Amino acid sequence: MISRRLILALVSAALLLTSCAAGGQAPTRNIKQVTDGVDKDAGEIKIRNLLIVSTGATTATLVAYIVNQGEESDEVTEITMNGQKSEFSGAQPLLTNKPMIFEGEAANAKATVIALGAGPGNRVPVIITFAKAGKIQLDALIVENSGIYSSIL
Repeated sequence: MISRRLILALVSAALLLTSCAAGGQAPTRNIKQVTDGVDKDAGEIKIRNLLIVSTGATTATLVAYIVNQGEESDEVTEITMNGQKSEFSGAQPLLTNKPMIFEGEAANAKATVIALGAGPGNRVPVIITFAKAGKIQLDALIVENSGIYSSIL
């Protein structure tokens, strides 16, 4: 009789003590990043999978996907990586739902920097300045020019 009560008490205690007090909206439950790249929404401007590929001892190239979901067009005026102004060329203006794609088969934009000042495995600030949306800052991971990024120059 005592062993039955003891087992029931242990099972009850185990069920009560192992639940999660954080609930369904716990910060660790709501993490969405599934790639090396970072995402950011700034009003109608959406930046997806932004990262930097180290293409040499000091050079680097931006990889990203930017879309304007607003009704008015916008324009990228400057991109800096780790405080260094990039050489930027691309699809201008940034029209509604016409994405700006940096690198890859469908690329229509390119941003490179000659002296990044950091190597793979580090995170550095990237600031994208838009004519209307203003400055958007992200912390981007620098990855090696290998594997799926080996074709990036």
